[in-house]
Amino acid sequence: MDPIDFYFDFISPYAFLASTRIEQLAQRHGRTVRWHAFRLGVTVVKVMGLRPMLETPLKGDYTLKDVARVAKMMGEPLVSPITLPDPRPAARLLYSVSTQRRGEFAKALLRAQWAGGLDIGKEEVLRGVAGELGMEPAAVDHALRDPGPKEALAAATKSAIDRGVFGSPTCAVGTELFWGTDRLWLLDLYLSAGERYIPFERQAQAVLGVHLQ
Repeated sequence: MDPIDFYFDFISPYAFLASTRIEQLAQRHGRTVRWHAFRLGVTVVKVMGLRPMLETPLKGDYTLKDVARVAKMMGEPLVSPITLPDPRPAARLLYSVSTQRRGEFAKALLRAQWAGGLDIGKEEVLRGVAGELGMEPAAVDHALRDPGPKEALAAATKSAIDRGVFGSPTCAVGTELFWGTDRLWLLDLYLSAGERYIPFERQAQAVLGVHLQ
């Protein structure tokens, strides 16, 4: 079965919220998760020609309220006020570790930023988070200066764009894309139905064993 490709930018608080659920969702369907950090600054600003969400009149204010209520309903902590980090150092660190460890690094870094209030754009913060995962400070310093992870981030961003990804988080299964934390439920139902879209009533009967009135 196809894995779930989880595309995200560390600058996105919604990515943090989705990261707390995606692996459990994948396990329910016998899937694995592949973690891909990419640059929203490229997809949204350069490719789509839009302003960053929080800088967009009306939408920015709405987003701040929305992410706070989503976090509350999911039972996840979220720092307030929201400040955006430089996501590039964390992404480069992510691409310096093996694919098998990227999930734990991604989740730890997202949680440090969005639940812990730490600035993962700072090297000392990255050393601390990575150190808790057994990574030596020298290895962190090397990852941040080695051109390899920087090139990997650029390649991952291009690959995401080629696949049609523009927002964070986006989950991809085969050719299907599910953008946003608020689409995890749709991904769940899609996989439950054998990678098909069927009416809610039939889905409820098949998956939940209940009849919708």
